[in-house]
Amino acid sequence: TIRATSYIDSMGERYLDGEYGVCKDMPGSWGETPADEELERAFEEATMSRTPASPDLFQRYNSLVGSERHCVKYRPDISAAMDLLGCCLTFPTERLYRCAVRVLVYLLRTRRLGITYTKHGEDAERLFARADANWRSTRSTTGFCIFLANAVIAHKCQRQGCIAMSTTEAELVALAQCAIEMIYIISLLKFIGYVCKGDVMVETDNKGAYELCHKYTSAQHTRHIDRKLFKLREMRGAGIVKVQYIPTDENTADLFTKVLKRQPFEKHRKVVLNTGAGESNDEVKQQRIAALSAWKTKFVYKKQHHDNEEAPVSKVKGRLCLRGERTLGGTLD
Repeated sequence: TIRATSYIDSMGERYLDGEYGVCKDMPGSWGETPADEELERAFEEATMSRTPASPDLFQRYNSLVGSERHCVKYRPDISAAMDLLGCCLTFPTERLYRCAVRVLVYLLRTRRLGITYTKHGEDAERLFARADANWRSTRSTTGFCIFLANAVIAHKCQRQGCIAMSTTEAELVALAQCAIEMIYIISLLKFIGYVCKGDVMVETDNKGAYELCHKYTSAQHTRHIDRKLFKLREMRGAGIVKVQYIPTDENTADLFTKVLKRQPFEKHRKVVLNTGAGESNDEVKQQRIAALSAWKTKFVYKKQHHDNEEAPVSKVKGRLCLRGERTLGGTLD
């Protein structure tokens, strides 16, 4: 497992003085996802106004975001958030700075997470990639991830260098950039003597891009697309890779192009980091103890007496219940 625990701890001491517990200014949801719709709204507001920031805010924002960008190679789950934050380095706002602090709090509360590689598993010896694009009216975002040993070995979240006229064209740009990276990865593996087992697969969730990778004809809405964007079709024709359609819900590359909600975010994060293989019994136990401690700060204990008299928290072993509400059940040892 590859982690950046020491570096994340040093950032916490530098920017937050080591204080990142659950409080009013840093709610518990900050430890679940690195960003939410607030970041998207702050990004749109900043890009529309492009108001120059004060020297103090400019220095604080660039210092924090620059430090966090170094973690992307070890924690690719923050790529989408860092893409939006990195586009506003010259015109930051206080709302964006607060979103950057949230990313740091998320890293601190999930500091034990990392990329876990293993030779065991169904896809451990298979090389495959997933690509996606987030289409915008200006420049779209490319995201792709390449997997080997059950975890990601290469990934990218980057603004595209051209303006795509449709979602299909934006997906083709992402597939072309993924194909270029696949050429390097395949040649590197051959150089070190590794032989990939099975077909090298590239997966996309756009049916239009999938069809264009298999057909050499053009139509009214695709004849304007530059030939260089069909690099993956060329590699498929040469037998180097195979292109496969994948449902949108299963496309892990969404993690690199969009700010996701908690459920899809945790689903894709588990695939990218291979967290299931990295969890040990001790780590699970520590997480449960931390969760129990958080509950203790919000709730009080009551003895199960017939008179329902409250007792001090430190002296009571009973059921967990809300103050003035019914008992939730479950005995605490």
